[in-house]
Amino acid sequence: MFFEPGFLGTRAPMYLDLVAVYFMLLPFLLFFSVRFAVKGEIKKHLKSQLAVFAMTLVMIVVFEVGMRMAGGFGEYMKESSISYNYFITFLIVHIIVAIATVNLWSYQIIASVKAYKKGTLTGETAQRHKKIAKFLMLGIAVTLIQAASIYYFMFIL
Repeated sequence: MFFEPGFLGTRAPMYLDLVAVYFMLLPFLLFFSVRFAVKGEIKKHLKSQLAVFAMTLVMIVVFEVGMRMAGGFGEYMKESSISYNYFITFLIVHIIVAIATVNLWSYQIIASVKAYKKGTLTGETAQRHKKIAKFLMLGIAVTLIQAASIYYFMFIL
């Protein structure tokens, strides 16, 4: 089932369609999580962020394991009309942005949980949290746009 044809009507296998759908839903999941914080429901915000982050990591693992088991991106690129050199450059930039974003998100969660437990997620700490969160949203948005482009290059073109 993992490598059977997917359900989105492209050349992508099932596991990549599942990962793609999750990442299409990610901005909405994050929106609802942030709304909890805006409404002052910090405990719900914390729990939802932890759940979304954990699920994101699961999807990254599904993607990475599936990609390795399939023989790597080169196997999927065989059917694409995109130049290999262009694609590899685009992919490297995507990987750098994605890793930086996941690392920053990890830092944000760890620092925020510690501050929350100490009762210090206020004032200057809260402002720093918001500033990092805005930067994270930008990183996530860029990563998702890049990922959607890669999916398009590999499975639609």
